[in-house]
Amino acid sequence: MADSTSGVAEAGADTPREQHLQLRLEIEPAKRCSCPLASPDSAVEDVHTHLDGDTCHAEVTVDDGTDSKVVHTTTSVGDDCLCRAFGEFGCVPRIRRADGRHIVVETYLSDRETISTLVGRLDEVAERVCLRRLTSDGRGDSAESKTATIDLSSLTAKQREAALIAVHHGYYETPRRTELAALAEALGISKSALSQRLNAVEAKLATAVFDAE
Repeated sequence: MADSTSGVAEAGADTPREQHLQLRLEIEPAKRCSCPLASPDSAVEDVHTHLDGDTCHAEVTVDDGTDSKVVHTTTSVGDDCLCRAFGEFGCVPRIRRADGRHIVVETYLSDRETISTLVGRLDEVAERVCLRRLTSDGRGDSAESKTATIDLSSLTAKQREAALIAVHHGYYETPRRTELAALAEALGISKSALSQRLNAVEAKLATAVFDAE
């Protein structure tokens, strides 16, 4: 399958910034979603989109079972458009796969504090959003470049939610910017339940990291 070059074109110039984090997201679009990718007629191989105000222009390469063809669509979109949600964070979504129910998207961010905010914003316009993989080149936290890829597919949705909130609020920083009780209150669960989720996350990620070495 070819790599997608889906993106949102924005007017005006912006200050260039290095993107240290690569996210792979699996999104189940809402049934009301006006995005042309929400219900493709064929398997999507490649996507390029251009958002112009409330109009989304898309060139989609699809496989109809016998041959690949490029289909151009022009769709009026609202606040439920996934491309618009990505654009609010300066992200360029790259569609890796779309099958009519799920969309697999890759995008880049410059800092980890934005991850949970982006996922939360996407969750407002989608039925379900899962962070499947997070890759960092290490440059956002230190001058030394060290690539690290973490596969989050083995985590449950509740474990991913707990981990994202813990990272966002600085639970793993030294010194910590928040305590377990505050995180548990934000999630609406007990401290012991949150502790169990984070312990499970840490165990799975540690196993994944050292197995990959």
